[in-house]
Amino acid sequence: MTEPMNGGGLGGLLLRWLSESRSGRASVLRDGVRGQARARGLELKEYSEWDWMRGAAALGFIDLDLRADRWSVAPPVLTRLPHADGLALLTGARTARISARVAGAAGEWMELITAPHRPDAGEVPLPDTLLIQYEDVRTLRETAELLGVCYVPCAARQLAGLLPEAELGPEAAPPGGSTANTLEKYEPRLQRFVPVDRDGEDGLYRWRGADYARLTRVRRDGVFHAVERETGIYLELARHRTGAMRWRPESGRGRAGVGRLFVDRYAPLPALHERAAVLCSGFPPSSSRQAQTRAYDNVPLTLAEAIATSLCQHLEIMPRPVATAGGRTK
Repeated sequence: MTEPMNGGGLGGLLLRWLSESRSGRASVLRDGVRGQARARGLELKEYSEWDWMRGAAALGFIDLDLRADRWSVAPPVLTRLPHADGLALLTGARTARISARVAGAAGEWMELITAPHRPDAGEVPLPDTLLIQYEDVRTLRETAELLGVCYVPCAARQLAGLLPEAELGPEAAPPGGSTANTLEKYEPRLQRFVPVDRDGEDGLYRWRGADYARLTRVRRDGVFHAVERETGIYLELARHRTGAMRWRPESGRGRAGVGRLFVDRYAPLPALHERAAVLCSGFPPSSSRQAQTRAYDNVPLTLAEAIATSLCQHLEIMPRPVATAGGRTK
C-alpha cells in the first residue's frame, strides 16, 4: 500500500454527506458547504462554496444542475487515466460501505495512492483523490466488482465524444422593467462583464431576473437567445476571433501525444468540458494568478482538440519543452 486511506478531512466529510444523501437542492448544498467550513474556522472567499460544488462536479463526484437548483451524487466508478502508466481513478459516490471496502482492500492486496487536495487560502478543500495502481488492465474490472463500483475503461476519452457544440440556445425575452437596471455586457477586451445602460448592440449580456436569479443571454441580429454563461463567453470570443486555449506536450520519451492544457481564467470551461479535462488526471486544475490561466494535466492532444473545436476555439500548440542532460526540462 503506497499511502493509507484517511477520512479526507472536510472534503471527505462533505463527500460522505453527499453520498449518503444522494440528491438535493443545490442552494441547500451551498449553505451546507459554507456552514461546515465556517464551523471549522475557515475564512472563505466570496463564492468559494460555489467553486467547491463546481470542483466536485468536475472531479466526477456529483452532477450539478444550477438552473434547476438540483444536485445528485454520481455513481461510484473506477476508470483508467489516459497515458498514466498503470493508474486508475476511483471517483463518484464514496459511501461508508464503499470506503470500508476500499480501506480493506488497501490493507490486504490493493495498491492505493491517497492524494489530498491542497486548497489556496479562502477555498474549501475538495475530497482526496484516490488512485489505484494496476499491472494488467484485465484485472481492473475484477477490482471494480470487489469494491462494488462500476468499471469504465477511460471516462475522459468517452466524454470526448459527448462534448456539446457551443451554439445559440432558444429565443428568449430581452431585459426589461426594473431588471434592466442590473444589465451588464461582456467585454472581451476587458475580459469581464461591465454595466451598460442599454442592449442596443449584439453581444453577451446578463442581468437579474424578477426572482433575482442571474440570466445570461446572447444577442444576435437583434434577437436574444438563452445560453449558459460559459458557453456564451466562448461564442463571444469566437465572434471576436479571440483565443483562450493552449496545449503543450510533455517532454518525456513516448509522451508527445499528451500534455498540459492551458485555459485563460476569464474563459472557464463548461461543466462537461471541464470534467473531461479533469478526469485525465483526477486532480483539479492548477491556477496561476500571474499567468491568469488554469492548467489541466495529462490531457491527450486529441481530447484537447475536441474541447477546443466544440467551443469554437483554435487550439494553439506550444513548443515541446527541451530536456536537458540532467533529466530536467526547460
